[in-house]
Amino acid sequence: MEPSKAPEGSSSRFLNRVALVTGAGSGIGKATARRLVHEGASVAFLGRTRSKLEEASSDLPNDRILIIEASHEQPADVDQATSAINERFGRLDIVVNNAGVYTKGTIADLPPEEWRKGIEVNLIGPYLVTRAALPSLRRSGNGVIVNVSSTIGLKPIPEASSYCVAKAGLVMLTQATAVEEAQHGVRALAVCPGVVDTPIHQMPGASSGQTRQFLNDVGAAHLLGRVGTTDEIADLILFLASNASAWTTGAIIPIDGGISLT
Repeated sequence: MEPSKAPEGSSSRFLNRVALVTGAGSGIGKATARRLVHEGASVAFLGRTRSKLEEASSDLPNDRILIIEASHEQPADVDQATSAINERFGRLDIVVNNAGVYTKGTIADLPPEEWRKGIEVNLIGPYLVTRAALPSLRRSGNGVIVNVSSTIGLKPIPEASSYCVAKAGLVMLTQATAVEEAQHGVRALAVCPGVVDTPIHQMPGASSGQTRQFLNDVGAAHLLGRVGTTDEIADLILFLASNASAWTTGAIIPIDGGISLT
């Protein structure tokens, strides 16, 4: 392959690196995938809805973008995705397991199929992506996985049992991967955001004003007085994926405006 070229005026710390970002059509995934491209990487945008992925990457260099419409909790989809990345770019160096779904409901009331969906999307999906990507990450010699967990994977809240359990499992998946893969030169880390301004908080039937008021109210519970932005989470993900954190693995890092201290 020809060497990648970062856009003029941007950093090139990911030059010649190839990344896979799940849930890249919106929110944290979109911000992270776009930032990786702007900083020199070639990036596979993976998600369920092609139109969202195309919109998220429409102004980026075509030669460094791969759109993959897939369900990351389906083994066949994941295997095909990693094969497509290797066929297109010849390598894979960075995986960002970001895709997730918020399932509201108590343990007593949540139907088993809804509980199972939360576990499959938020935990089994990242496991499948990690498993499929490991051969390529090992060959990279500098492979890294960044998982997007949550502060409520560290400290549960009511009516979010499936999400809390899955995100807690993702923390342990991160650390287990770090322990097993260090000998192969692969690092694994997790970020645990507090409430971030993403489409996941768009409540059915709510107006944009109502959603904004909800985010303002929730933001007040954070020590820093507001919710986070997708770019702030992307900043940390890119630092962890870069050589600047080369002696860091297994770390679980809250990025939460201080809400985990309240």
